[in-house]
Amino acid sequence: DTEVSNQITLVEDVLAKLCKTIYLLADLLARPLPEGVDPLKLEIYLTDEDFEFALDMTRKEYNALPSWKQVNLKKTGGLF
Repeated sequence: DTEVSNQITLVEDVLAKLCKTIYLLADLLARPLPEGVDPLKLEIYLTDEDFEFALDMTRKEYNALPSWKQVNLKKTGGLF
């Protein structure tokens, strides 16, 4: 019974990790990346504060830029 309970907890832990949508900037700059994170869209996992710190602009300003500028900013911020 205890073994079954431990397995259930483990499944819950795995699901929690896979469903996580916000990560610290340090977690996204480290390798390997957390499980389930899309390496091409690291900026979407940041808090607004970390986003502005890493890319030096708001999400609204970033989203208004052409894709090539977004990519260059992500490279500069270490998010590519």
